[in-house]
Amino acid sequence: MLASPPLIHCWAVAILVWIAAAAAKDTSLRFYMHDNMTPPNQSVVMVAGPGTAGFGTVSVIDDPLTQGADASSPAIGRGQGTWIVASMDGRSLLLTFSAVFQTGDFKGSTLSFHGSDDTSEAVREIAVIGGTGQFRNARGYATIKTASASGGSVILEIDVKVSH
Repeated sequence: MLASPPLIHCWAVAILVWIAAAAAKDTSLRFYMHDNMTPPNQSVVMVAGPGTAGFGTVSVIDDPLTQGADASSPAIGRGQGTWIVASMDGRSLLLTFSAVFQTGDFKGSTLSFHGSDDTSEAVREIAVIGGTGQFRNARGYATIKTASASGGSVILEIDVKVSH
């Protein structure tokens, strides 16, 4: 007995999904984002809000991304996007940015991140919502730890796990 056309169609779709999933590549990487709020290497500009870093503050970032936590560590790209102080107590940020890779194996590719960053937690998690180049159709997550905070400078350790 022959299968009905709708059943054949379902099997064909299932096989294509399985092939696409099998072809996905998993990548893990770590980089450091240097958030500098004061000159001479300022990479954060507050563009809206109450005038302090309280609820409602909107900041635009163009942060250096490096291989290590030290500012003199080799650069790999830029973290470009925004953070918004999204909680009344000022601890939680809505973080949306793209890691724009400018050197190394991923040069010319990007990863896009989005999520809530509760800065009172030691480890936070945000979503990887896409990417370009070698990271086209990326999906996954990143954990964020504050590596150091001093004056107007914060260094974030970002560990990324993505399928693409």
